[in-house]
Amino acid sequence: MDKIIFDELYGIQAVDIDGEKVVYRIEELNSYLPCVNFLILYDIQLDEIRSKGEKEVSFIKQRVRDTFQNILTDQFLFIVLNNDRTLLFMGFGKNKDEEQLYKKSLEEIFKKLQDKINNVNSHLKLSAGVSSLFKKGTVFKRAYQEAYTAKEMGRKICKKEGIFFYDDLGIYKFLRIPDKEEVLQDKDICCIYEYDREHNANLIDTLEAFMDSNGRIKETARKVFAHPNTVKYRLSKIRELAGEDILRNEDKRLYYYVMVKAIKLISD
Repeated sequence: MDKIIFDELYGIQAVDIDGEKVVYRIEELNSYLPCVNFLILYDIQLDEIRSKGEKEVSFIKQRVRDTFQNILTDQFLFIVLNNDRTLLFMGFGKNKDEEQLYKKSLEEIFKKLQDKINNVNSHLKLSAGVSSLFKKGTVFKRAYQEAYTAKEMGRKICKKEGIFFYDDLGIYKFLRIPDKEEVLQDKDICCIYEYDREHNANLIDTLEAFMDSNGRIKETARKVFAHPNTVKYRLSKIRELAGEDILRNEDKRLYYYVMVKAIKLISD
């Protein structure tokens, strides 16, 4: 799947500068931002873009631009840079003082954009990362990095497109996307990972859910949509492959917990 490359600056308020320098230019917009803000970073991807003709790709780009402009209201300041990403600033006044209301609004707008863009071309895929809430005076670069991290980590974790919030990443906030070889240097994690690949099993997901549930079988079963006996079987297989320590050794538990989270960021 390839990203659509937008060749020109476009937006309600266009910024006549590109590359990393845009970060510093956007800092100047701080005085125009509302009281409470989110930065949203969108990616639009298209299956088999290389097979499309130039005219068709240009038509798709224009329709995507029109979709963004028609759905987004005046409360948005948005910029399409001369690459494959769309930056949005969503601002709220003081009348909305619940963060969950902000998130709900963002999710509703994402769904509208997703539906409209799918109508343009069913092969278009939309994903978005959302920064944590920030107020005037916040350094833009931090908000941008949060939105980027949310988008990239969210797609790796969920294995699908969607809207992902930085505040929902949990421990993933502190992880970088690792190299496969780096993670698989741990022989215990490696043997579980390889078993999953060879047998189409779900040991890694089960181990993660087991650790997230503090070792509770029923809660683990609920999270992985499996019968408790199935969970017990998978855990016995994990012990067989990696030894008892991976489940019971308190000193190593945090290490394995982080390793399980890290391995979910690996793309096959």
